[in-house]
Amino acid sequence: MTDTNELKIIYIEDDHQVAAMTLDYLQSKGHRVVHFDQWPANGFSAVRDQMPDMPDILILDVNLPGTDGYQLCQRFREEYLPDSAGVIFTSGLMDDEDIIKAFEVGADDYLVKPVRLAELSIKLQQVHQQRIEFVSRGEQAQAAMQMAFSAMRTSSELGEILRYQENIHRLPDAAAIAAASFEVLQHFDLQASMMFFHETEPLFFRFDGLEKSIERETMLATRARGRMYHWKQLTFLNYDYVSLLFHNMPLQDEERYGVLKDQICLLFNGMDTRLTALLMQRKDVEKQAKMKSASNVLAAIALESEQSSRAYSEQFERIMLDMQTNIKAELAQFNLIESEEEVLLGHIDEGLRQASDLFDESIANGRQQKELIEKVMSKLQSC
Repeated sequence: MTDTNELKIIYIEDDHQVAAMTLDYLQSKGHRVVHFDQWPANGFSAVRDQMPDMPDILILDVNLPGTDGYQLCQRFREEYLPDSAGVIFTSGLMDDEDIIKAFEVGADDYLVKPVRLAELSIKLQQVHQQRIEFVSRGEQAQAAMQMAFSAMRTSSELGEILRYQENIHRLPDAAAIAAASFEVLQHFDLQASMMFFHETEPLFFRFDGLEKSIERETMLATRARGRMYHWKQLTFLNYDYVSLLFHNMPLQDEERYGVLKDQICLLFNGMDTRLTALLMQRKDVEKQAKMKSASNVLAAIALESEQSSRAYSEQFERIMLDMQTNIKAELAQFNLIESEEEVLLGHIDEGLRQASDLFDESIANGRQQKELIEKVMSKLQSC
């Protein structure tokens, strides 16, 4: 396993200034980085020439010359990258659709430009660790699957499990997962209820669509009883983000009951992983939405401040021009007497006083704008 402090990274970025800065930083952290400013003509052959070993991370810009970053990411996932390799998108695009599309083509994270290098360094370690854990869970699930295969009574049941496992990773929400689960359980002659815990409030689904408050309470009470818990004729299966209640396990048939326990564990091992992915995607979308909202506020403040400063500048110029005009008018008299000098000096004093008042007002306004921006930035940093 690669040391998490020393990663093999493929970096595709066409902005040479950004790329140079990022390369220097990543290499200073001990990472081995191969950079491309565009998709090479020889494709993956050129990538292998530059990095014979499989990479740990792909950092990919969305907008590349002559290439769509989303399509390129999909190609890497399907044709090149191992399951243990993570993908991080970098882009100036921050619409929800852009972020969601990145996750759909296989990205693990999405950073909006300009990318803060310290944040990138943290994301590299997080994505790499998540991918290592994902592979480990997959290996554990595969081992459990191999053990369960010997207990499968029919090839049709095995086929249903495999189809369900392939389908669940494409399902968009808990309702779709529950519907697919109830459908596959029909092939095992099982009826079940499910509770999902990846939302703010638990979501309850039952095979017949009924709402049973007593079942809700029972499932909540048995979540602390372990992964699989049996009570009277009921069987409970608990994961981090989902609990299942089976109503009609064949308790009278000990052999079949033993086989079904293995089968349902095998069947639903991937469900918690999918719910974790949905939770991460929603959190990322919410975070990007907050950042976008805060950025819009800051932009509006900056624009208002700029317009205000321009207005002050124009007013100041008018005052000084008026003062200059008045002085010239008085000087045209040439032979100044004392009263004329007083008039002239009075105009000058008045102009300076107005200019001073305007300057003080501008300073006070600038302080208020700064305090407001600092409050917004504080909220942004807490997202």
